[in-house]
Amino acid sequence: MLDTFKIKFKFDKSIKLKKYTTKYFIATQKVLFDENKGKNVCLRFCHFSESAIVCGVAEVISLLKFVLNKKIKKLNIKYLPDGTIAKKYEPVLIIEGDYQLFGHLENIIDGILSRRSSIATNVHNFIKETNEDKFMFMSDRNDDYLLQPYDGYAAYVGGAKKFVTEKQIEFIKTDPSVSATGTIPHALIQQFNGDIVKTLQAYKKSLPNNIVVGLIDYNNDCLGEIQKLKDANFNNLDYVRIDTSSSLVDLSLQQKNKNWKDNIELYGVNPTLIQEVRKKLDDVGYKNTKIVISSGLTLDKVKDYESKKLPVDMYGIGKSTTKINVFFTGDLIKTNGQYQAKIGRNNNIDSSIEKMQSLK
Repeated sequence: MLDTFKIKFKFDKSIKLKKYTTKYFIATQKVLFDENKGKNVCLRFCHFSESAIVCGVAEVISLLKFVLNKKIKKLNIKYLPDGTIAKKYEPVLIIEGDYQLFGHLENIIDGILSRRSSIATNVHNFIKETNEDKFMFMSDRNDDYLLQPYDGYAAYVGGAKKFVTEKQIEFIKTDPSVSATGTIPHALIQQFNGDIVKTLQAYKKSLPNNIVVGLIDYNNDCLGEIQKLKDANFNNLDYVRIDTSSSLVDLSLQQKNKNWKDNIELYGVNPTLIQEVRKKLDDVGYKNTKIVISSGLTLDKVKDYESKKLPVDMYGIGKSTTKINVFFTGDLIKTNGQYQAKIGRNNNIDSSIEKMQSLK
């Protein structure tokens, strides 16, 4: 994996003006300044999940350098590197020094670590069930576009190598194993009046060096679309993608199941449809054509598909990867070297520090 400390993260200058800081941290710094309480404190960051893939540490340290410049040398910083598996309550980042220097960054650091570690952990969990070659990070339409480089960095730490936009790989593209690729959208098929053959012929003509992925659910007839391509002697079909809406049952399954309307297992992308598509591809001579599936995939679904050894060659996964489920909090636990913390957050960290790295 790329050394994430080499990533050149970008930060809004307004951070230095405390525009992103929670008001009570600003008030806290003012009170302490007015009372001349410039104490040396220890701020510890940990999470409350059973375990998580740490991500965002390199970004946070880059943030501290951005805000403090040379003053960062006045701090003692210990951390677990991006990609580390951290257990519940295990310190991931410890900052020691004058509270006035960094106290106003606590909520920002919480947010960075929570989002990045959530995405890294989600992606890691998906890849653990499959492998990195079968996973495509497709979160681009599920969140603010400005987050793409940061979400891409987090997904990469979780193990992702395949992305769908250039911005998603902005911070990690020096790793030659990373790529931004894609399939085709329904929008392209729509422009050819729903004709999959004309769509893919035009695509191959315009982009001859690209892999060809036939999106076969536009007309809700996956098997029929495959047959159309075969009848047209379209021989450059690298992949097909199934993206059937969860509100629909594919025509092929309607024809084979009398009571299809009442069978919830036939709606959307499902095991029966995947197997039917594989069989159809093989029957008409597309034995080397691979299958991509997308549309509402969850970790439980992927686990189920993998346990059934379904013929899925790649999973395109979006919104399930960006769910925030790793929550970090920063707590002041020492003042001038003496333990002083909120009840429940005052556990001793001395043994944990031994496993952490120090910023030099």
